[in-house]
Amino acid sequence: MNLRELLLGVCLVVASSLALWIALPRDGQVRPFLRNDDVQAYYAVVVLGLFSVGLVNIITGLAP
Repeated sequence: MNLRELLLGVCLVVASSLALWIALPRDGQVRPFLRNDDVQAYYAVVVLGLFSVGLVNIITGLAP
């Protein structure tokens, strides 16, 4: 078990979850920094990338 990869994976998954929560609309209004369609696309790719890399690090951290 590699503790460094496991902790990095957990941190990345938490960071991606926090980024997703920050991007959620409030009171039916899109966040000001996400009003551009291009920015929304890049933000989604970054969030999914963080989550995917975090999951891979968790799996490799738990592998014997």
